[in-house]
Amino acid sequence: MAPHGDRTSTEVVVPVDRTGGEIIVLPPDSGFLGNFLDDVHNMFRARAMRMKGLLGRINESGQRTEALLRMAAERMEVAEAGLEDDLQKQGLASASR
Repeated sequence: MAPHGDRTSTEVVVPVDRTGGEIIVLPPDSGFLGNFLDDVHNMFRARAMRMKGLLGRINESGQRTEALLRMAAERMEVAEAGLEDDLQKQGLASASR
């Protein structure tokens, strides 16, 4: 076996119960490590749920802003056309449309 500092990632450390002579191999998701991995998984899942909610609100806000800007642009075009018509009626602008 390689010295402690030279272990490769494929080596497996197996805890041995020397009193009974049996080798007990624990599943990788048991004990402290399993609890830690579950906690990390739950933390990332909760973060993803929060981010999904925040992104949903941002999307709705962006859609409302876009609708308001489109409405403002339409009103501005109507007001500009009305002003041009009024100026032409009064003879202050030429009819060069």
